[in-house]
Amino acid sequence: MNDGKMRAGFVAIIGAPNAGKSTLMNQLVGQKIAIVSPKVQTTRVNMRGIVTRENTQFIFIDTPGIYRPGSRLLDRSMVQAAHQARDDADATVLMVDAFKGFNEPVMDIIEILQSKKPKNLSLVFNKVDKMPKEKLLPLMVKAQEMELFDNVFAISATKGKGVEDILKAIEPSMPESPYLYSEDDVTDMPMRLLAAEITRERAFMMLNQELPYGLAVETVSYETEADGKLVIHQNILIEREAHKPIIVGKGGAMIKRIGEQARRNLQEMLQKKHLNLFLKVKVKANWSESSTFMQEIGLEPSKD
Repeated sequence: MNDGKMRAGFVAIIGAPNAGKSTLMNQLVGQKIAIVSPKVQTTRVNMRGIVTRENTQFIFIDTPGIYRPGSRLLDRSMVQAAHQARDDADATVLMVDAFKGFNEPVMDIIEILQSKKPKNLSLVFNKVDKMPKEKLLPLMVKAQEMELFDNVFAISATKGKGVEDILKAIEPSMPESPYLYSEDDVTDMPMRLLAAEITRERAFMMLNQELPYGLAVETVSYETEADGKLVIHQNILIEREAHKPIIVGKGGAMIKRIGEQARRNLQEMLQKKHLNLFLKVKVKANWSESSTFMQEIGLEPSKD
């Protein structure tokens, strides 16, 4: 679509944990801004990725995975953030892992969508590059039979296959509007928060299952010195003293590896050759129940 009119709008990417939402966002933007991990619930806040094509600016919102949250404030706040993004968006994309299909978590989300009836709703089956067509076809048919979705796509977010089709389909649903961001912007995420996300991703990947969820990262300072060098100080937050040796590692080996990998990722993302990253491990009991900390990382604390 190219009718000469300028358009700009918000697109919420929702789905169950590990459906590939962050991977799709990074693919659309053309660079990594959302952290990716095989662990469930890696995404904790609504991350915006900005895509400007011809006369249309899409602001995609990568949301935390939707599931039945437990009693923790963090869990409830993350799910609330995903629902809020959907309610506020001009279009919504439901991501589904094609291999998992219409399992219980996905059907829970669809039940909510059937009651909320969001406008301009698309269903995206992801990870289809390794899936036989004879297994995908019944899913596509079932999706059409629901009469809930305006569009149904089959893509590989990792390889970028079919991703451009999503943009073309949802472009008409973007409101007529001047651009909301500069054409060169790829995210409106504060750099200190983005830096914390990168370090958290590296920690998740390095620690495997040892600390699956009781870990957060806060950026204490983010400053450019007179010589142009970027210096970042961060705390890796844990809830128990017993977790500290796991992160520090023998002779400080683990935290050194986390820091080295995070620094390289930050240098690449920020295009900063001269960057120093300093990490400390700090015990902050019950950080996942702290309303103040939820606000610091960009979450609105759940009131439910």
